[in-house]
Amino acid sequence: MTILTQFLTQFLNILTFLVHESGLQYVGAGIAVFTGFGSGIGEGMVAAKAVEAIGRQPEVSGKITVTMIIGQAVAETTGLYGLVIAIMCMSK
Repeated sequence: MTILTQFLTQFLNILTFLVHESGLQYVGAGIAVFTGFGSGIGEGMVAAKAVEAIGRQPEVSGKITVTMIIGQAVAETTGLYGLVIAIMCMSK
């Protein structure tokens, strides 16, 4: 019975924190930061495919490199947007 009481007390403390106006800001900022994982995976995939393509056709490495840089820049903007949203969530 004491374990259940402790669990319910902790659960109510968490709910009180989330209901407080600043609690949801922290949750939103944390969710927004997760966009960095997607952009990191995307950038890694772009680089891997570019290296494969250069290995197959070294004579067009200039065009592949330019395309890779553009693709990584687009993928990075997603992470930056998430960071900006997280900062906006944290500021009052």
